[in-house]
Amino acid sequence: MRYEIRELGLGEILDQAIAVLKDHWKLLLGITLVLLVPFMIVQGLVTLSVTPELPPNPTPQDVVAAQKAVVANLPMVLPVVLLGALFVLPITNAAIICAIASVYLGKPITVGESFQRAFSLTLPLIWTWFLFYLAVMGGTILCVIPGILCMFWFALATQVVVIEGTSGIEALKRSRELMRGNIGTLFALLLLIGAINAGISIAGSIIPQEHVRVIGSALAQAVASIFAAAAVVVFYFSCRAKNEHFDLTLLAQGVGAEVPETSAGEGDAGMQGFGQDDFTGQR
Repeated sequence: MRYEIRELGLGEILDQAIAVLKDHWKLLLGITLVLLVPFMIVQGLVTLSVTPELPPNPTPQDVVAAQKAVVANLPMVLPVVLLGALFVLPITNAAIICAIASVYLGKPITVGESFQRAFSLTLPLIWTWFLFYLAVMGGTILCVIPGILCMFWFALATQVVVIEGTSGIEALKRSRELMRGNIGTLFALLLLIGAINAGISIAGSIIPQEHVRVIGSALAQAVASIFAAAAVVVFYFSCRAKNEHFDLTLLAQGVGAEVPETSAGEGDAGMQGFGQDDFTGQR
């Protein structure tokens, strides 16, 4: 399927994101099944094993005892949490972004190729995230509002690293450039993504059997992660179309693809012939 690469409204961004998910759900779900879903299941089972079960009508003493037990078991849970935060979630997110960007531009990609791209960007991503969190924390310490602004200015930093190959301070600058005039759209988009993902997560958490619920919640979180990534990638391309005024011909030149015979003014993204390295240098 061909997707539109142009400035999109909020509803159009969601429509394009849903279309990408519908057309490529096997690829995107396959990416989450490599690391994310198994990790979420293990994390859920570990958390379940160290969390005391409260009686039907717990007393304050029961609650306090359970809280103490949770604190005492933190050394068992913390390594799992850190593994997820520093490795599983970032790598999976980068692989999903790579896959979505590729199919959105009309280039087929496999699960293995997506992870190959993600692993090759591990250090640039870590460095960019470090600078991002440093900017947000610094802005928050100063007066809260600067920290919030930094979150919006640099919200596309990960997409810039994965799709354009730019990292560090340059990636943050690039994100701020793309976010010019788009903060309101992103704010509304994030609210909608949060509401939709909350509904998906609730669906996975209402399963009565606790061990089955862990599996259901892991799958629900995988779907939520895919949808959020798809929406933000589509938003990224919309920002490029708005702020850089590129048409199909310019975009095709940027990614090293051939322009189809259809008119560039149609916003046709059905391009062929670019590989991993063609994500870089798209300005």
